[in-house]
Amino acid sequence: MRWVSGGVAAAHGFRASGIHAGIKRSRKPDLSLVMADGRCAAAGVFTLNRVLAAPVVISRQRLRAGAAQAVLINSGCANCLTGAAGSRDALALGRAVASALGLAEEDVLLGSTGMIGRRLPVATVLRRVPVLVQQLSRSHHEAAAQAILTTDLQVKEAAVEARVDGQPCRVGGMAKGAGMIAPSMATMLCVITTDAAVPLPLLRSLLRRAVERTFNRVSIDGDMSTNDTVFALASGLSGARVRPGTAAAARFEHMLEAVCDRLAHDIVRDGEGATKMMTVRVRGARSPREAQAAARQVAFSPLVKTMLAGSDPNPGRIAAAVGASPARFNPARLDIRIGGHRLVSRGVALSVDGAALRRLLSRPDVRVDIDLHAGTGEGLMRTCDLTAEYVRINAGYAT
Repeated sequence: MRWVSGGVAAAHGFRASGIHAGIKRSRKPDLSLVMADGRCAAAGVFTLNRVLAAPVVISRQRLRAGAAQAVLINSGCANCLTGAAGSRDALALGRAVASALGLAEEDVLLGSTGMIGRRLPVATVLRRVPVLVQQLSRSHHEAAAQAILTTDLQVKEAAVEARVDGQPCRVGGMAKGAGMIAPSMATMLCVITTDAAVPLPLLRSLLRRAVERTFNRVSIDGDMSTNDTVFALASGLSGARVRPGTAAAARFEHMLEAVCDRLAHDIVRDGEGATKMMTVRVRGARSPREAQAAARQVAFSPLVKTMLAGSDPNPGRIAAAVGASPARFNPARLDIRIGGHRLVSRGVALSVDGAALRRLLSRPDVRVDIDLHAGTGEGLMRTCDLTAEYVRINAGYAT
């Protein structure tokens, strides 16, 4: 397997575009389109939030058919808390794009991101749809990835190539996310494409599994969005056929997870106000579920995240977070390491070199290892520090 350029258009049979359509007050791109040359097997995973944006409701319903040919995403407006009018707005934009592409309306999936509670400027956006369609190209993948960003500072793209079923095959994708990130699937917006032929039931199960192992294991601020969506489209144009239980399926799953993992990593790295990333590994839990719950509790903790921001070694905050999780363990057997240095052994805090630990916590990547000594379950979470810049960004987000 090797990394390749091309992002969401790296796989054969896909084109993309991104333009400014008048949704954002700035002149930044805010409307993105990904199109397949033909109808594809399509799957999606959506937020578990009970408050759902209009495009989530519409796309979830359309994906019941298991096929799609295009994905339209806007930034600058979440189209959530907009009632029936918001649904009409989303449908109008999807209908216009479908008409311009010569597609059935139901074959266009929808996504939105941005401020909750505002209506889309539909009339303004409709005037720009012809330009969006005209600019569709394999070379415009970065423009498409740019157009879905909100407070993100970096474009997030990834693509890999490998031989599957004896044929060169690609998996590519783009994502956005920097704030309002919590792992309850999904954690952002993401579009994954592949030129492998993947049966719909298998595509759905592999996507859910990849999401659980990657996007559901990151947190920036612990807040679940109303718009989180991951789409996957499979064109089949490479000639590679992926069948359940085969070596081809295992290789394809590895490629899919690698792309999702790279995008998840980039989301945490680009967290609002973030200066560092922290990987929390928990082992020795009674089950993988309990290990993941413990890792998640640590990654969600504002006190742990501010400890990281200040490079202030305080293992008590980590221990308290683990103890507050649903994981069952004997505190007298708890071990905690930061950067390989043991801070807690058998439930007792050790005397450590504070200056050395501050240097470890000052690095851009910090690793925390926790051993519960209660079983064989393992879990992992990625998070970032919580800084004054995060507060500044979000204290004035609506204004």
